[in-house]
Amino acid sequence: MTSWIDACARPRVRPDGFDWDVFLSYRSLDREWTIALYDALSQCGYRVFLDQFVLVAGKGLTSQLGQNLERSASGVLIWSTRTGDSAWVEAEIDAMSARQKNSQGSDFPFFYVVASLDGKKPPGVLGGQLYLDFSAYPDGPTGVELVKLTAGLRGEPPGAEAVRMAADFDTARKKEPADLRALAQAGLFEEMVAKVKGDDPAYTTTAQLPAKAVELLISSKQYQAGDAGRAGEALTAALARFPESVRLRQLQGLLLRRTGQLERAHYELSKLLEESQRDTETLGMLAAVWADRWERHDSKGEPDEARDALEQSQVLYAEGFSKIPTDTYTGINAASKAAMMGKIEQAKELAAKVLERLEELARTRGGAPSSDYWERVTEPEALLLLGEGERACKLFHDARVAHQGEKGNLESTAKQIQRLLAVLPVEEAVRARLTQEFHISTG
Repeated sequence: MTSWIDACARPRVRPDGFDWDVFLSYRSLDREWTIALYDALSQCGYRVFLDQFVLVAGKGLTSQLGQNLERSASGVLIWSTRTGDSAWVEAEIDAMSARQKNSQGSDFPFFYVVASLDGKKPPGVLGGQLYLDFSAYPDGPTGVELVKLTAGLRGEPPGAEAVRMAADFDTARKKEPADLRALAQAGLFEEMVAKVKGDDPAYTTTAQLPAKAVELLISSKQYQAGDAGRAGEALTAALARFPESVRLRQLQGLLLRRTGQLERAHYELSKLLEESQRDTETLGMLAAVWADRWERHDSKGEPDEARDALEQSQVLYAEGFSKIPTDTYTGINAASKAAMMGKIEQAKELAAKVLERLEELARTRGGAPSSDYWERVTEPEALLLLGEGERACKLFHDARVAHQGEKGNLESTAKQIQRLLAVLPVEEAVRARLTQEFHISTG
């Protein structure tokens, strides 16, 4: 073995009639972690079914899932308490358990693994079912638990040497995500780039830590318009090592958009969609590119092109939200773009659905604010669309202070607020507070 990932079990040879080595089931709030698992399993040679990459909106979600589960050799159920959806997880466990039971005695039995992201067992887990705790891996699966997961997909225990090798790797890498966040908060961005470009196995074995570093560099606005800067330097090095990583390719599209290279961003993200990576993250990123193209056409006095670009942005966000109704990111953007198109009632209807979902999530956290920036600013955006400006101002302020180092993300939020203030009937006092809070130009 030359790296710990060599310790992961490879997929079984699929007989005729099986399209997938593994079926991943999850909720939208855990999508980044799930994409990290997708990348890791793909690196190990698995053909992975991920619903958002494959399913077609409007063609029967339940029937499509059932058909693809039947054509899968194994499954992973990914769950965390923040999804707050016990009915969904019980239904998924029932479906996988039935699939496993029905395959007993066959030449090719189905196996599945339950993966918890916060150490809590989901409701409905049966005795004897392989359950793995990934709470020590918040940025994606690696090491011992991933080795156990891949063995479980074969219905086998992991080998002792494989576990030892993965454990040695775990010891070296577990501090890295926290170290990257601390470096970003301290403004030590060159050290982050050096880590990505270095030869530490934590950064050369899988794409997870390089992707986290790139994401933090983009969030911290380590780029300038037309110049990818430190974020681009790190991304180039990471893609050279992991050219097929979905997460890195998504971040490439994001960085191109943030630096104003809209045509290139459109191209890279469209390639992902054409390759069946039609997940809500990619859809949302491409929708954001169309929104920027709308502004560009509008500033050039091209009303027809601007209108069409805005409508395409709204359509893509709405597709993501209809596909996964729990995805508040695509939901709030579908709502805001509807407002910008003058469809205020549709915007309010979508915003109300998003707010309802956010309130469910808040209850699972005991009312504590989310640690995720985008989830945190979604609530005040929904409130602004619903006419609750005072509450929106307070929550926007709290989010800005809590995430003040994420300059690129804050700039994106300021742009969104500016767009909304141009079309919503907002009280002057609220308008003034938001304009001052995010340094929005009124010219």
